[in-house]
Amino acid sequence: MTRMAARLGSLLLGLLISGFLTASPAPAREPYALIYNGPTADQASTEAISSVVQQLGLTVRYIANLDDLPTQLGDARVFIIGGTDDDVEPLLQRFTPALRTTLKTYLSQGGRYLGICGGAYLASLGWPEEDRFVEGLALVPAQSDGYDQDFEAKIYPVTWLGETRQMYYQAGPSFALAESPESVTRLAYFEDRQLAALMSTFGAGKVAVSGPHPEAPDSWRAEALKGDQMDRNIDLALQLLRELLSDRPVK
Repeated sequence: MTRMAARLGSLLLGLLISGFLTASPAPAREPYALIYNGPTADQASTEAISSVVQQLGLTVRYIANLDDLPTQLGDARVFIIGGTDDDVEPLLQRFTPALRTTLKTYLSQGGRYLGICGGAYLASLGWPEEDRFVEGLALVPAQSDGYDQDFEAKIYPVTWLGETRQMYYQAGPSFALAESPESVTRLAYFEDRQLAALMSTFGAGKVAVSGPHPEAPDSWRAEALKGDQMDRNIDLALQLLRELLSDRPVK
């Protein structure tokens, strides 16, 4: 072999090795649920939702500072905000116009959002507050309002997909649907037929909201009026999250 041939062979070998290394796929990122646990988040609700998420095999990542949302949201399977303090407006105000755009872009491109109680208020079109109307994030085509205007924890009968369950409730919303091109599934009703939970599309994404707490563990019975009547409803929370994460269309 001549020196020129040897050099060409070495060059070709180097190019092949370089091309192989460059073409190697990046390791797949582990799917995760992004759960808000910052100011105004209720720790017990956050922990209960985290437990449900982990039962589905998803890794949990927490976000306390919403300024980090743009860097954390893109690879998340779902963004979750659970129960909050009684006054949810301080959290709503943390969603700057830029953060609202980030969240809505994520959803419109196929992302998922789950809001329970306080997180459901946030996702709504808004709610009445004394002599004014508070505009929400408008992730679902529904206005929200306090179901019983009482901050005491209690157990209410809720008909969820046709089955009546005794569910933990504390100052969560009911919903009134507005006209929208988005598809909506009515998931649950309170005893007086006010809407208690729903799922809707948001572009290519999905959003689910619930006034009552299907994720409530058995330990919450002690905190609620008539707590001994509470059913174990974690199966509903699992079902809700599975459906939210699925590719099945909202009807």
